[in-house]
Amino acid sequence: MDESALRWPDEGLPEGSVTEGASLNADVDEAFDFVVVGSGAAGAVAAHTLVTAGHSVAIVEEGPWVKTRDFGVDVYGAFRSMMRDAGMQVLSGRSFIPMLQGRCVGGSTAVNSAIAWRIPEDVIDDWSHRFGLGDTLTMAGLEPHFDALERDLHVQTPEPGALGRNSELFIEQTRRSGIESAPMRRYDAGCKGSSRCLTGCPNGAKQGMNVTYVPWALSRGARMFTSCRVLEVKSRNGAAVAVLAETVTDGVPGARKHSVLLRARRGVVVAASTVQTPVILRRSGIRGREVGAHFQAHPGVAIGGVFDESIDMHVGATQGAESIHFRKTDRFKLETINMQPELAAARIPGVGSSLLDRLAELGHVAVWAAQVRADAEGTVRPGLGGASRVSYSPSVADMHVARKALVTIGHLLFDAGAREIWPGIFGLPDVLRSRDEVKLIADGPTDPRCYGFIASHLFGAARMGPDPRSSVVGKDFATHALQRLFVVDSSVFPTNLGVNPQHSIMAISRFAATRLAAAPPVRIAA
Repeated sequence: MDESALRWPDEGLPEGSVTEGASLNADVDEAFDFVVVGSGAAGAVAAHTLVTAGHSVAIVEEGPWVKTRDFGVDVYGAFRSMMRDAGMQVLSGRSFIPMLQGRCVGGSTAVNSAIAWRIPEDVIDDWSHRFGLGDTLTMAGLEPHFDALERDLHVQTPEPGALGRNSELFIEQTRRSGIESAPMRRYDAGCKGSSRCLTGCPNGAKQGMNVTYVPWALSRGARMFTSCRVLEVKSRNGAAVAVLAETVTDGVPGARKHSVLLRARRGVVVAASTVQTPVILRRSGIRGREVGAHFQAHPGVAIGGVFDESIDMHVGATQGAESIHFRKTDRFKLETINMQPELAAARIPGVGSSLLDRLAELGHVAVWAAQVRADAEGTVRPGLGGASRVSYSPSVADMHVARKALVTIGHLLFDAGAREIWPGIFGLPDVLRSRDEVKLIADGPTDPRCYGFIASHLFGAARMGPDPRSSVVGKDFATHALQRLFVVDSSVFPTNLGVNPQHSIMAISRFAATRLAAAPPVRIAA
């Protein structure tokens, strides 16, 4: 066996298990029990669960399979090959908020920080009481799936040597300040602390779907179709029967587009994300005001602080420490993030010599962030060229939460010994040099255009519920409009969570796929 196959889990795949769309020289027409749309957190887990139960499964992924051996340090190159629209997607509303999504095998799990949080019990209770899901989604019902995921994906906190000074300092200061904090629990099979989660783990240690459930599903007989953009789900007599896709040939000289028709004998499982799923549903003939409604997010904000001591953000887990101390009371969660120089430079204030001076001190910069559990809702609608258009604006209440979170971070950074911080808020000084000056943030603007938000946790837009008038997906994960068409990603979530969603997405997908695997097939009327 080739040495790379021994080293990397995404090498040495079964012969014929992967069809690369851009390399096809003819149309495809094949049949499977289930066709899964998407290879990220929800899709990969669903596919693995279904094929393990003995069903034939096809996975359709719009993006390429970027292998571990090809991961590099270049941020732009990684974003171009692995992020949707090279990371240039935005939420459009009162302000433009960058929205990061993976578009490759593994989806966002290939480029996120691998953080594992079980869905909070208060969220499950809310879904039960307000949305009628109490007899479907319960902590007792989900626990076996969380347990299995945590065993499979080696959920643990980083080893002390892999944590990094940025996270160590955060934990030290929050605890001194009486704020509960801890190292993050992550999908970690031996993190080396390279701070390169956002460009793909170069060590194969981050347990993204591209190196775990996708290869595992293929080893059990599943098939993968990469670089294939789903156009629609085909239906007959009120039931889903196939997925029609076309090959993605952008940037491939001489490549021609071909159609890929994957017939589904038992059902189609859509796991294309909160942003793409509702648009696929619309293209498939599912209408109604609830399709694309109730989009939610966790807008993120951050502050950089300059210390006399060395921080070295290029050493340590990309995100290694966190605090949910304020999640219930104030609706925000604190986190650390190590930023590669190209990303950190975008937030460094100043021009000319002052900018150069601060760039020279990048090794002494710590970045601490907050994700806001926002109340605002938006919409997802079809855009140009088959893309999705998301309209979303943080509410005034959300802006007060963001402002309080930034005040908290500013105080913590100064208390930890920062000699200056960079608030990144339009209308405020570029640099604050004392703890007393943090009051400028507290009195700062509430216009979202003044803040450098970013969004990567996305929810809703195909909400689950018992009533077709107020939801898109029923409690059996099938759409109300079409039988045998199932949705298992975070678009079915009635609300956001206040914590990182990947673990909950995977557990709910596994729960749903387990039920689908055991259910008798739905017969289509002649």
